Amino acid sequence: WVVEGSNDGGSCWRDLDRTSQKFENRFQRKTYRLTSLGFSANAFRFRFLTVRDVESNSRLQLGSIDLY
Repeated sequence: WVVEGSNDGGSCWRDLDRTSQKFENRFQRKTYRLTSLGFSANAFRFRFLTVRDVESNSRLQLGSIDLY
């Protein structure tokens, strides 16, 4: 996924985090911290670039995304 931030209300976006993750089990919870020194965002968005499970199928199911 890519987490992007904007400091102009969503006109221009900047990558804050780009990562590839595999969740081994259902209902698994992971915590990530984003740090972007010198950039103060007032809008955020997530983009999921690829969803792939080579053992099953290409479905994505999210229970929640919590931002603190």
